[in-house]
Amino acid sequence: MNQKSHWIGRVRWGRLLVLLGLVISLGYSWPTYQPPARAEVRLRLNYLERVIAEGAAPATTLGKLTALNPEWGLFTLSFSTYALANLAAQQPALGPEAARTMRQAVAVALTAPMQQPYHSLGDSQLAGYSLPGSVLYLGHLNLMLGYLRQLEPGTPYCTLHDSLSARLYRQLQAAPAGNLASYPGRYWVPDNTVALASLALHTSLTGSPYHWAGARWVARARREWLAPATGLLASMIDTVGQPAEAPRGSHLGWSIWFLARFDSTFARQQYQRYQAAHSTNLGVLRLYREQPGRYDTGVGDVDSGPLMLGYGIPATAFALADAVALHDWRNAQRLRRVVGLGSREILEHNELRYGVRLVDLDVNPLSEALLLWAEVPGGAVSARFR
Repeated sequence: MNQKSHWIGRVRWGRLLVLLGLVISLGYSWPTYQPPARAEVRLRLNYLERVIAEGAAPATTLGKLTALNPEWGLFTLSFSTYALANLAAQQPALGPEAARTMRQAVAVALTAPMQQPYHSLGDSQLAGYSLPGSVLYLGHLNLMLGYLRQLEPGTPYCTLHDSLSARLYRQLQAAPAGNLASYPGRYWVPDNTVALASLALHTSLTGSPYHWAGARWVARARREWLAPATGLLASMIDTVGQPAEAPRGSHLGWSIWFLARFDSTFARQQYQRYQAAHSTNLGVLRLYREQPGRYDTGVGDVDSGPLMLGYGIPATAFALADAVALHDWRNAQRLRRVVGLGSREILEHNELRYGVRLVDLDVNPLSEALLLWAEVPGGAVSARFR
């Protein structure tokens, strides 16, 4: 009898612990995500604005970063611009400051150090500027121009924005691959989603017909570029428009945010499929893999970053941007906890930036630009243009 009572007591305690665990998990998983406070944002902007104002000469922070990886310098400028656009949407009073910094970022993006890596596809003259032919460079430049124009309709870059948008639209129409090259023979899907987002923004600002490029692209993507097993976008397309590389977490997380600028329905579908195929939900946290079902640990590559049991920093961080943009607050909270565990604050001279904890991956200011962009909701995502 005593043994039976003891067993019943253990069962009751076990049930209580399970219930307590569920309550704690529910509490952590509840949609309590909040973007960073204004005081924190102020310190983070102090850092990014100084870096951008310095330019990209070899001795500057941006110049040194570009020497490590040319794309990192450009991405620091572009994602800082996207973060500023998000902030201005949330805090209209910040608009003049954001526009001023965006203008500086565009001016730096047009300098030789930023353009140098992208000359292999040839150069052309456009609205008085000599521009390289890479869609990687042109897509980001055009989206930066669009966000600047959104805040500053009379920007002196309007002619360049119109000319570059028209050029990208024509080239995408004529491209057998349905995508433009980032480098010779390399048609990366994430880079093309940036260009397509820039064309949708041009339409919303000017009434141009360039949004149709996104509609055509999505229609073809649904027919030809989705992996049969997961329904996720290929990472790269070949010269005739066939998938050339399987879906990857870092590329999908990146692409979804830009897809939402021109087809929110397709973006949400990709987001849900990405979550189903690549992520592990730990209740209070969610982690994303670079490849579904892969458990590699190692240095990874320049896109994936270091991998731990297949989980990657970019794959997870970009998923945070997607969750915030698509208002999936519960998942955003889980992902922000992951970022918090993996990052460390560096406060110096009234500037705040973030480093990567446990991994020697000092890529500031890019990490700060990406994190601020990811954490702050922007304007409403676009409905599908019809």
